[in-house]
Amino acid sequence: MEKKIILRLSNGLGNQMFMYATAYSLAKRLNRKLIIDDETAFRARKNISKYALSNFDIASEIAPNSNKFKSNIGYLKRKSFKFLDKFMIKKKFLIEQKDLNKISNYDPEIFNRDYAENLYMEGHFESEKYFLNYKNFIEKEFIFKCRDLFKKSPFYKVLSQNNSISICLRQNRFSEGMNKKNNENNVKSKKFSHEQIEYINNSIDYFKKKISNPVFCLWSNDIENINLNDFSAKITKIIHNKEFYNSLDQNSLDLYLITQAKHHIVIPSTFNWWGAWLCSNKEKIILRPSSNYFSQFKINNNDFWPDTWLKINK
Repeated sequence: MEKKIILRLSNGLGNQMFMYATAYSLAKRLNRKLIIDDETAFRARKNISKYALSNFDIASEIAPNSNKFKSNIGYLKRKSFKFLDKFMIKKKFLIEQKDLNKISNYDPEIFNRDYAENLYMEGHFESEKYFLNYKNFIEKEFIFKCRDLFKKSPFYKVLSQNNSISICLRQNRFSEGMNKKNNENNVKSKKFSHEQIEYINNSIDYFKKKISNPVFCLWSNDIENINLNDFSAKITKIIHNKEFYNSLDQNSLDLYLITQAKHHIVIPSTFNWWGAWLCSNKEKIILRPSSNYFSQFKINNNDFWPDTWLKINK
């Protein structure tokens, strides 16, 4: 019987890319077939997220229903299997380990453990250390299917023909989602936005000294409500004509355009992390914030930032 890894995808596009890249690398290392559970987690969190990797030319197949835990019966079955797995020598489940604060670290031992023929994999695995040895393979897996259409965006020329620098700003970080819109979370979200802007302005000052004629381009999940006067440089907001992207996946369009920027100011977000990581400019400069910028936010993995990215201190 062919040995398999069944990857349970969840959350948004950037998270799914981390999960897939790690599972792909593990499958390569262990000589297993990787298949994707594109339903179980998303059924449990309706209208929050959906399977998003269909926008790439990935090689892995979708798992059959027999390898998914759908419906209430599937939920109970998965729960009992996970409990029994604690007593098994050959593990059926690989679940990312987190500490009491829900923070994880790169765990190289996932490549050395003894697993059952069908291995169910769950977790975020937000570190390039899991898949850096397979970088060339991962870049090919994440080739955009609609790249020729994406190039028709008027922003494509701006990004590809200038000393362009991508900037992302995460708005409403604590107040998005069901039952999260309250005064306390609104205040936390606004503070996090201000803290990001402080870091972004320090990064802009860095690029002004390093890059000639920089062109700054800004993406955000709430782009309309951003005041450009808060920034220390002239910035172009990336706002698409709805007629252009009507038939396209906007998240994939934005991610592709971010990869076309020459340099990057990266915030603690998996989405723009991947935009910077997939950028093909060999001379790219990628800036990332030190943790002391943020008073109430911590990244999920202590090994989130690649060693080659430059840290901007407060």
